[in-house]
Parts: sequence; structure tokens; C-alpha cells
Amino acid sequence: MSDSLERRALELVANQERVAADLDRRAGSGIVSRCMADIEAKPIRWLWPGKIARGKVSMLAGNPGLGKSQVTASLAAIVTTGGQWPVDRTRCEPGKVVFLSAEDDAEDTIKPRLMAAGADLSRVFMLDAVFDGFDAQGERVARHFNLKTDLVRLGALLEELGNVALIVIDPITAYLGETDSHKNAEVRALLAPLGEMAARHGAAVVCVSHLNKGGSNEALMRVTGSLAFVAAARAAFIVARDQDDNSRRLFLPLKNNIGKDESGLAFKVETCQLPGNIETSCVVWEAEAVTVTADEALVPEGSADDRSER
Repeated sequence: MSDSLERRALELVANQERVAADLDRRAGSGIVSRCMADIEAKPIRWLWPGKIARGKVSMLAGNPGLGKSQVTASLAAIVTTGGQWPVDRTRCEPGKVVFLSAEDDAEDTIKPRLMAAGADLSRVFMLDAVFDGFDAQGERVARHFNLKTDLVRLGALLEELGNVALIVIDPITAYLGETDSHKNAEVRALLAPLGEMAARHGAAVVCVSHLNKGGSNEALMRVTGSLAFVAAARAAFIVARDQDDNSRRLFLPLKNNIGKDESGLAFKVETCQLPGNIETSCVVWEAEAVTVTADEALVPEGSADDRSER
């Protein structure tokens, strides 16, 4: 071994011993802490550069029927094929996708949308249920997945599949168990372990939600449930209708704590005909970014003066 390599090896051993001794010294407090000098700085690992990061939780909210789920199918297609993201045309690092969907059927809705979007179906997986013991006849009992009690099982699935880049939870409110979606403390207690699991496995988690009918002028306040859903997410987006074009949809940032990209995108949801007389729909992204903000997009349609002033 060369002198430089030997010195490096000795430094690594000494550092490990120092960290171990430090942990032993503080073990009696029952508190886990780390010295910042011992933490290795790392760059953000982006799924969608500037927008959605791997290892983080993001939110996607919007009113029903505007194409939120079609957007997640489009994301899945780009991820599973290593395709290009809209507008900036950067290439995605390919990976697998796991869907949790409580509202759409896998056979007649989700799979056709994925097919229309061009996804690699061999890299897409549906989490349908979890087994929870046996009934009196010895048959395994399946139940709905619960984010509060089943994260360990989801982590085991990610480990088993390997290279899961994206997890879609649609809608997140369907998987809260007994968690009160309007209580900040309960929502944060649920999302914190979800974020930790995402970080361990390097997967981006996109949680889909709805908008409430509140009269707030701030789009951030319109996401259904506790504000903690948006506050705990590292990035949040809305899907809104273009008030000047009824067929056009806007994909707009609500917040982004880790990226600089504040631009929005526009798309249309087009009907697609698949073999076997299967009719579905897919997202067609526009080539240019949009400058409309989320607050502007959610101004009530009758407030023409407000929109003009903005």
C-alpha cells in the first residue's frame, strides 16, 4: 500500500473511532445527534431537475377531472423509459414506479393511461393491499394499505424491487388510516417517516390531493386538509384550468424548498384509442414554459378585473 493510501486508511479508521466514541459518550442522554463536521455534504438527486427530487416528498393538488392522475401516468412513462422531461428536455435517469391508487382501477384506467403515455409496463407496480393475518378458515386476510402502520412493509417492497425512482400515492387522504387530515401534528407525524423512508431508498414520493372550496386568495391555502401536507413536502404543485382556454391545463409550482425552478408548464389531455377498443387519455405537454402563478390561476373565474390587474 502506498504512503498516501495508508494515511487515508488511517484517517478513515480514526474518524470512525471518533464517531463511535462520541456516540458512546452521549448514549446516556437517549438523544441521537451528529456533529456537522462528520456529515458528508451531498447534492440533491433530482428525478425531474429543479422540480421533483428523489428521496423527498412532493405534493400535487387540483380539482377533480383536470388531469392530475394523467400527469402521474406521464411522469411514470418518462421515469420508466428514461425519457425527456417537458420543456427543458433533460433526460431522466430510468427507474421503477410504484402506484398506490384508491380511486382508479388498474385494469381499465391506470394501465391504459400508462400504455397511452408510452410507459415501460415491466417497470410499473401496483400496491393493491397488504396481508394482515388469517381468518377462521385459514385464508389470508387482505386490507387497505395504511401509511401510519405499513411503511415498513412498503420499504421492504422497495428493497425487493430495487431502483424504485417514483412512488405515486393517489390520493394521499385515502391512506391516512386514523390520522386526522386537518390536524397539523398528526399529519406531520405521518409524513416525517414517509420522508425518511423515501430518503433511505432514494425514491421520489408524489402525493396527490384535492383543492378545497375555501375563499383564500393564496393557492397554498387551498390544498385539502392540514397546511402540514404542503409545509412538510419539499415541493408542491397544482393542476389548474386555464381560464382563457377551457381545454388547456396548467401545471404550476406552489412551493419549492430545494429547487430554483419556479416556471410552470401547460398541457392538454387528449383522447387516445388503444388496440382492443380501449379508449383512454394522455397528457400532451406544451414545448414552452408558462409564467402564470398558482395564485393567479386560482382567482375565481368571475373575477376578470382581478385577473387583469394581476
